[in-house]
Amino acid sequence: MTYSDFKTLKKVVENFNLKIVNTNLFDKGITPIIPEDWLIRSLSIAQSMGFKTEKERSERLVSPILSQIATNNNYEITIYSGHELNMDTKRGLKGECDFLLAHGRKSIMLLEGPLFSIVEAKRENLEYGTAQCAAQLIGAQLYNKNDGLDFPYLYGATTDGLVWQFLKLEDKTLTIHEKSFTFSELNIILGAIQYCFDDCKKFL
Repeated sequence: MTYSDFKTLKKVVENFNLKIVNTNLFDKGITPIIPEDWLIRSLSIAQSMGFKTEKERSERLVSPILSQIATNNNYEITIYSGHELNMDTKRGLKGECDFLLAHGRKSIMLLEGPLFSIVEAKRENLEYGTAQCAAQLIGAQLYNKNDGLDFPYLYGATTDGLVWQFLKLEDKTLTIHEKSFTFSELNIILGAIQYCFDDCKKFL
């Protein structure tokens, strides 16, 4: 069993005794971020090319968005793509992660202090992606504790590249933002990712 075997939130809740809350995750308010011209151009080309697989969506839609966040923060955000996060084999907390993001300039070869997990929604199924993301956040929570970094909470998101759903894990409570954001709200998506990092970096 791996992270990808968690296909429903019900399964994650039962396996890890979580409480689910649907509310406003961004109570301090999201500050929209204007997409750079190169990002708009890149995403326009990506949409014109189309997508056949989750990998193509990841490379053409998700990666450029994360790259703008990294450049906006003077590359003080490390983006880990495809790293293994093997924490508890018996409970299914193992496997490859689509994206794990950490604050600061880290070694790209050695995972350090993940704060944010992003999961590509399989077959454009956001619930599947949200369940998998929740499991990965539990794995990241354990990873950080083992590494002496006891963050009070971590953030995550699931996306098919066009729709983004944000969530937050605090102890045994999984908060899912009350609405998802669509591709037409790109400035809000960028602002939401930035919000998550700004909210977590105070614990570093």
